[in-house]
Amino acid sequence: MRIIPLGLYLLFACFQSIAQSDIVNTYNTIKTDSNALYAFFKDMPKGGELHFHLAGSAYPEVMLEVAAQNNYCLNPKTFTMAHSTQDCTGIKSGALATHPTLYAQTIRAWSLKDFVPGKESAHDHFFAAFYKFLFLVNDHPSPLLADVMKRAANQQELYMEIMVLPDNAKSTMFAPQSVNPENFDVLRKQLLANPAFMTEIDNAVAKSNAYLPDTRQFLGCEQQPNQPVCHLTVRFQYYILREQPIENVFAQAVLAFELASRSPAIVGVNLVQAEDGIISLRDYRKQMAIINYMHSVYPDVHIALHAGELSMGDVLPENLRFHIHDAIHTGHAERIGHGIDIAHEDNAKQLVNYMATKPVPVEINLTSNQKILKIWGKQCALNYYLAHHVPVVLSTDDEGILRTDLTSQYVEAAMLYNLDYPTIKQINRNALTYSFLPGKSLWENAGQGKMISVCKDLQSPSCSAFVKTNEKARLQRLLELKLVAFEKTL
Repeated sequence: MRIIPLGLYLLFACFQSIAQSDIVNTYNTIKTDSNALYAFFKDMPKGGELHFHLAGSAYPEVMLEVAAQNNYCLNPKTFTMAHSTQDCTGIKSGALATHPTLYAQTIRAWSLKDFVPGKESAHDHFFAAFYKFLFLVNDHPSPLLADVMKRAANQQELYMEIMVLPDNAKSTMFAPQSVNPENFDVLRKQLLANPAFMTEIDNAVAKSNAYLPDTRQFLGCEQQPNQPVCHLTVRFQYYILREQPIENVFAQAVLAFELASRSPAIVGVNLVQAEDGIISLRDYRKQMAIINYMHSVYPDVHIALHAGELSMGDVLPENLRFHIHDAIHTGHAERIGHGIDIAHEDNAKQLVNYMATKPVPVEINLTSNQKILKIWGKQCALNYYLAHHVPVVLSTDDEGILRTDLTSQYVEAAMLYNLDYPTIKQINRNALTYSFLPGKSLWENAGQGKMISVCKDLQSPSCSAFVKTNEKARLQRLLELKLVAFEKTL
């Protein structure tokens, strides 16, 4: 064992303290300058993204470029892109670039660029956009994944968890006639006894496992392995659609949990679509019951749930009182997406104390919450969670439709929510700490920044041996080393 003289240890600690003080001072001098902050955070190594939808995160310009190289037809009235036929009555995708006005209108239809609320709200425009280009996402995941991965690598991100739908919800074709908790087990076994349903699972496993190799091939990682994007770690979540009949939700859930238990690429399951939709509100507790049952059968499958993505005035007050609670206590959510209505929950103080102790982190999507639900500033729950020691991470949600990026979320957190550098640094670390990556964590106590004993010296042989068998810890150590190098430059 190495014995470090007390004097040298105190001197090292003193230098660390001075270095951190310099970083904090540097950060504080630029805290009111959005341009300086953007440059600062763009260079800052980041744990990454935990709340990220592939379908909404490729920019429309990139999707239209993909469409132009393939055979699609754009309906100029609805701006919906579909597979082309010989009788395309709209505009062929390859010809859209010769119609600049229509091209610009399509970008606006597929995103919130220049959006002005009128007959349609930003909320409705956002959710309607997905249906206009889903064919492209399902048909050509590799170029779209390549686009979002390159953007992430350019912002010094180490990890991404991306929500995908590898079976294109074909599992819903096998939905049972009726669903209730008493027959969950029978219905699941019937589905798994159906060869056609099992084929869908096998196909979903194959497609999930191919996402990343196909994308790396598209990026040319074998020929140019030193590209930063080729070192980005990516995993996926399967998403279940909540705005559909409960029987469909059940069938999708069976495939989702089976898939996540079979494919190493799928590290979790989620629920998506508008939480304030008529079906989502009506069936919320039924959907949580299904997730609860699936957890009992597949206890090792990770669960992250959109919950509390609701605002006062958009729904009945009683709908604000239980969604987060039920997602955690019935749906076994290990992370909560959005969580903006936390103050309206029954026994909110008790709930946040539980979230802090468990812990159950919250994926905060600042731009998304502002543009879609008009929640920002003092209305945002970010500082409320932090005040109650609930871990949070910053995410973009759907950066292509929202026309933002992860760096912008950090800038907004610093300027609008007055977060200091140590808080930002902890939020940054949280992205890896609360990821669904396999392996043990580098942190003995993440909230206190206390590392496990074998990694108190990150360069030690004991730490190298530990991270070799723990993928999560390997990325956590890499982030810490990169942060040290980043801070030295300041």
